[in-house]
Formats: sequence, C-alpha cells, structure tokens
Amino acid sequence: MAKNILQEAYTIVPPIDLLESYPDLKHAANDLALRYAHNELVVEQQLQVIGDRLWQTLDCDEAFATAHRSAGLAVLPIIIESDDPAIQQLPWETLHHPQHGFLGCNPTFTLSRRIPSSTGAAAPVEKGPLRVLLFTSLPDDLDAEKSRLNVEDEQAQVQEALLPLVSKGAVELEMPDDGRFSTLKQQLQHYRPHLVYLSGHGKFYHQPHSDEPPYGTFLFEGEAHGSNPVRENEVARAFIGTSVQCVVLSACESGSATSDALNNGLTRRLSDQGVPHVIGMRESVLDQAGILFAHHFCAAIGDEERVDAALQQGRQAITRPFKEGMRRDEMMGDGRDELSYGQWCLPTLISRDVARPLIDWAFEQQPITQRLANRSLSTITLPPRFFGRRSELRELQGRIRKNRLQQLLITGPGGQGKTALAGKLVSELHQRGYEILAWSARPENHWSDFLFELKLQLSDENGKRYDRALPELESERQRASLLLRLLLNQNQQRVVLFFDNLESIQQLDSLQLTDPRVTDWIKAAQELSQQGVVLLLTSRWQLPEWPESDHWPLEHCNYGDFLRLAQQQQFPQKLIRTPGRMRSVYDTLHGNARGLEFYAAAIRGMASQEEADFQAKLAQAETEIQADMALELIIQRLDDEVLELLQRLPAYKTPVPLEGVIKVALDLPGSEQSLQRLLSLSLVERRDSQALYETVEYQVSPLVEQWLQKNRANPPTLPMLKTAADFQLYLFRNEKRALTQAIVAHQALELASEQVAADQLVLDVIIGPLNRQGLYQTLLERWLPPVSLSKDSATKAEALGQIGKQHLHLGDYDTALQYLKRSLAIRQEIGDKSGEGTTLNNISQIYDARG
Repeated sequence: MAKNILQEAYTIVPPIDLLESYPDLKHAANDLALRYAHNELVVEQQLQVIGDRLWQTLDCDEAFATAHRSAGLAVLPIIIESDDPAIQQLPWETLHHPQHGFLGCNPTFTLSRRIPSSTGAAAPVEKGPLRVLLFTSLPDDLDAEKSRLNVEDEQAQVQEALLPLVSKGAVELEMPDDGRFSTLKQQLQHYRPHLVYLSGHGKFYHQPHSDEPPYGTFLFEGEAHGSNPVRENEVARAFIGTSVQCVVLSACESGSATSDALNNGLTRRLSDQGVPHVIGMRESVLDQAGILFAHHFCAAIGDEERVDAALQQGRQAITRPFKEGMRRDEMMGDGRDELSYGQWCLPTLISRDVARPLIDWAFEQQPITQRLANRSLSTITLPPRFFGRRSELRELQGRIRKNRLQQLLITGPGGQGKTALAGKLVSELHQRGYEILAWSARPENHWSDFLFELKLQLSDENGKRYDRALPELESERQRASLLLRLLLNQNQQRVVLFFDNLESIQQLDSLQLTDPRVTDWIKAAQELSQQGVVLLLTSRWQLPEWPESDHWPLEHCNYGDFLRLAQQQQFPQKLIRTPGRMRSVYDTLHGNARGLEFYAAAIRGMASQEEADFQAKLAQAETEIQADMALELIIQRLDDEVLELLQRLPAYKTPVPLEGVIKVALDLPGSEQSLQRLLSLSLVERRDSQALYETVEYQVSPLVEQWLQKNRANPPTLPMLKTAADFQLYLFRNEKRALTQAIVAHQALELASEQVAADQLVLDVIIGPLNRQGLYQTLLERWLPPVSLSKDSATKAEALGQIGKQHLHLGDYDTALQYLKRSLAIRQEIGDKSGEGTTLNNISQIYDARG
C-alpha cells in the first residue's frame, strides 16, 4: 500500500527544443508505436533503449537525486509537464533511470503527465461512497476472431476487486450490459459516477494530407445492433455537468494524439475539458493486459489510493510475464504462444493535480448485507460465467430496471442458452432485492421438494398462518396464491417464480403442461403480477395461449460469443487458430453451445496428427445435438401440411419475412398456422428485424435442415428454388438495397440454376461496391472467375475486362493486358462498340503507367 506519498511532486519540464536537439527521439518513438500497432513482440530491452535516451536528454540527475533523498520513506510523485504536443507524444512512461530502472513501474515512484495550459473547470469533490461505472462496449458486427473483447472477464475482475469494498459501503459499482452511447449519457447524468471505466475499441485517425483534423473515436454499440463510432468531441460533451473525477479509457489508441495540437485524441480532449484525471492507452493493448490492469487499478482505488499510485500498481501488475492473449483490436492475434512484455508502459495518466482525491473519504460507511443465493436454485445448473447476448440483455435488463418485466417465456432448442440467459436475469433481480423461487422440471427434481423449500422460506409467523389456512384451501391454485402472498409480504413485495425446462412436462401435440400443479402456480403468479411477482419460464417449446409480447424465442449465439465459449471448453489452440476451422464448427452446429460441448468432448485428447478426424467428430457432434433436440420424435408427429412447409422452407438460406414464407406455400392451406406450429416447436427461428426493416424474419434452423437432408425428406423443388430466388431479388430491388442482400440474391439464383441472372447481378451490382472498398483480390478469387466462364459472349467479355481492371488496380500490368486483350477480341467479334471503347481505354492506362 502506497498511501505515504509525498505531497510535493518532482516535476520534469523538458526543454522546448528537445526534439530539435535530439531528433532521434521522434524516430525511436514512432518505431515503438509501429511495433505495438503491428502486434510485434516488445521486450524490456527495447523499452530500456528509448527510456535511457529520454533520461539522458533531461540533464536532471542531481536535482532528481536530491528530491528522492528528501522524500525519505514517502513515495515520490514524478510529473512530466509540457505544453508542447510533440513532447507530450513521446513515450515518457518508459523513462529509465540508471539506478532506479523504469520509473513508471517502480513502487518507489509514481509517473504521470500534466498539461499546464488546460483550464477546464473540474466538478467539486463529493463525499463518498465512491461510485464506479464500468461501461463496456461489445458491438456485434466486428470481426469475431480478431475483435471480440473479453468483457466478461474484465467485469468479473473489477467486481472481484471491489466486492469487499461494496460490502463495506465504501464503493458502489454499476456494470450495465449495454454499450450504447445513449446509455452512457444516461448513466453519467443519473448514476453520477466519480470513476468511469470505459472499456472497448478505440481508434485514432490522422491523415496528414487531409483537410480534416486528427480525431479519436470510441466504438459504442449501435442503438439496435452493429457498432456506432463516436468522435472524441461528442464523447467529451457527454461528461459536461457530471461528477466524474477520473476516466480510464481501456481502449486501444485512446491515449494517442498528434504532435501539432494538445486537445486532440480522446484522453487529451477529456482532460482539456476538465476531467481531473484521465488514463488512456497510448497504443494497442493486449486484452489480457487490460484485464490485469483493471483488477489491480480498481482494487487500489477502492483502497483509497491516489490515482497516480493506483496507476503505478496497475502497471506493476502487467510487468509480470503472461501468456500472450488477445489485443483489444485483434482478439486472436497471430497465434504466438510466447511470453509477452512491454504492455505496462501503455497506460498514460494526464492529471491536473495528482494529489486530488476522487471523493472525500471522510464519510460514514454503511455496510451492505449481502443477499445469500436462494436455496431453491440448487435444482438448476447455471454456467459459472455468462457470455455475450448483449442485445438480449440490453432489452430484458432494461425492462427489469423500468419494472416492466412481469412475465417472460424464453424458448429455443436445447443448448441455445435459455437457462443461462434466464439465470442472468434472475441474478439481476436477486441483486435488486427479489426472492427467487426456482424449480427445474427435469424428472430428477420432485415437486414436493420444491414446495418443502418454499415453506422453509416462510417466517415462523407466516408458516403458522399458512398451516392454519391450509385445510380451508380446496385447490393447488389457492395454496399457491396464499404461499406467494405470504412470501411477498415478508419480502417487500418482490418475488421471482422461475420454472426451467418445462418441455419435460409438456405434451408434444398440444404443448399443454402435463402437471396441473405447475399450471396452477403459473396462473397464481400471473394473478399477482401487479403485486410484485415476476414469472420467468424456459422451455424448448411455446406454451399454448401465451402472450406473444411476453415470449422471447432465443436465437443461436453469434460467432464471437461462440468463440469465447470454445475457449472456455479448452479447445486445442491449433483448432481455434486454424483459419476457417472454428467457423466451420459454428456453421455446422449453428452456434449451439451444447453441440460445442459434445464436440469438445469428442476431440479432447486428440493428437495433432488426428486432425483429419476432426470433420468426422464434428459430424458426430451434429448428430448428438440433433438427437438432443429430439428432432426425429418431433418431426414424425407433425401434420402433413406442417411437414410440407418445413420441407419447403430450406429453399431460403437466410431469414425472410412472412411474405417470403407465403411465397413458397401458396398452395398449402393454413400456411401461417403451420408456421406458428413450427415456431412453437423451435424448428424455425424467428429474428426481430424491426429496427432495420420493420419486419420479423423466419428461417429453418440449419440443424433441422441438415437432419431433413440426412433422413431423405423431400428437398425443395427447382420451381420452389426459383420462387425463393425471385423473392430475394424482389427484396433487393424494393426493400433491402444493400450489398449483403445482393449477395443473398446471387446465392439464391445459383441454387435455382439461374446462372445468367446470377452473373448479371455480379456485373451490375456486386462488383462496384467491392471495387470501391479496394477488395480487388476478393473479386479475382471469388466473384469474377465463374462469370468469365459464361456462355453469353457479352457477359464473358465484361467479366474478362473486369478481371483485367482488378489486375490493373493491383499493378500487375502484364496479366491485366492479357485479360483486356481477350475481352477486346470478344467485343470486336460481337460488335460491341461501347464495350470496345471502354476496353481500349483501360488498355491505354497500362501503356500510360509504363510510360
């Protein structure tokens, strides 16, 4: 503990002409920055070289030695002070003293920066408890293999560090599973945190030859889905009028800036606006380093350390070697397994006054009585840690916080994560003071044991009241109502009734519950919903007459969450890092977590030379999950019209709105009712696309489609495939004018053997956007070669000309000329004068380029 810190800091003011006198410093700093940007290994020796050079330029050995002696047993704060943006851009955290080593991670010192010209007024220091906001952003449209951050571990580490202090009443902690910018602004104004830990992806943009000034961004989650990059000035504005004393930006390049301005870059902008302490990451930081830093920094802050001392402890924590994890902007990295160093110097603190506290710690702490886990949850197995599902949590936890969650049925196939999601919601409700009454309908869990557990939760007085009234109660519903009322009365009108795995007691044909006692309890809970009972149910199948507004059909998890689950299953690293391998597993198992468990068990212990068997093991896992979903039993019991619709829907390979379903079922009576039956049995997935396209979309689960194929079901006919392709084209032309929909339509046309139309779609629609994105190699490898084989001469000529253009863009003039000449010959042969002129113009560009 470093609470004995000298109040008077030792300030280093580098000379203004530092970079003119030592121009090699700028080159060394740029070289170091490039190493981090390119995910190269940075070792201590490299940091020491630049750190020694920085110390040698300061000429302050004697003054520093005097300050160090005067500090005695106290920790000596060191401040790098400069108004020169080019000097502030140097990596001062690597400063290396001949005797004391790296000053930025030596426990004898603290190291921070100050920009004296910053004048923004800070918020007044308030009395505690310390309010901490850990705000994580995990957009769902990033590269799952390279950009999926381990926010769950970060939350767990921060929670572990602060939990004892939360219990004492010294700290309050808020960790929303909602990374939208609008949510951050709401939290800043209403929760009014003193310390904000902003974790996610950052990027600094600087184009020297552009008129646009440099700027930093933070990547928030989009309002509905996707990502939302917000510029530094807008992020900074969100902090106006708040109580924030410190911001930690656990995001790559959040501390980056240019050498020509003091207020660009997210860290500098926040500091300039008046946030007293701002910590940012100078370069790209490894995910594991960020998590370690978060744990030790937050633990020190909660222990009433100054910010600069907490920062020093966080740096020390990541000086220790650790297995190379994932960069915050490249999750999987390049697969090296070496020890990684050099991360400790990336956290950078800009502080107005390093001695300024975050709160006034002289307040009366009121210990919080921790709520014990409810005994009735013992029949339900929850995962040790919940992963992903950000959009679902955002919606459902929002309902909880607004007291709008009164009843909810979560459905989906086995292994989809229904129990895990419900458990996460139960945990949220439990933290908000709800008593949890939970029971799993699996055969090994007896209803009488559940009732016995509930009676034990009654107080002595309420237990006697229940026993006195019991003889007068004629039905299970009356008994349930009384027991729930008594529990509401003793728990301040807050009770959750959580029934899991209800498919175990559902009839397959009617979907009615076979145990009338459970039905009575559900009805009793519904009657008391306005008095404080929350009803939470999970089942593979929908319940009859259940309100659609309170039904949540759970989709399969996204690829990023699937990879995190795979890492928890301790998959072989070679398998995870082999390009395309895990994507194949994900597609085959349709993101099913239980299928992933089956696959992990099948390949555990396999040697690398057995890699050829992986596909066989994957097929085995696919069969196991299909059996777990009871597909054979369910599909055999379908009515003829429902089965026929199920067999036609694989004509679509992506989700489509109801109109698309009807298109392939025009001759089937009651197609909408058949679709509802398939939905209720989790054979068809439903996706809410209201935010983007104001519609709901449907798709047969690929696991179901694969089962149908293996069991010789009637596949979609060619006319059916053509109908599906026509509908996908209609969507592209009228409702979804996007490249992704054009690619979907192209796939549908190929499946329908409409190759001419598919080729034309490539030439008319797909080439342009890919060209503008510079994806020339993608066009050469994926899109243009099949079109160049067209039997239509004009199409073939255009494709050959486009291949030539891509090679021209890539600077391969010889190959480009060969394809352009072949295109020219065909155009001349068919008399295409316009195309001939275009091709000749492209050829002339090659000769111009060659001089």
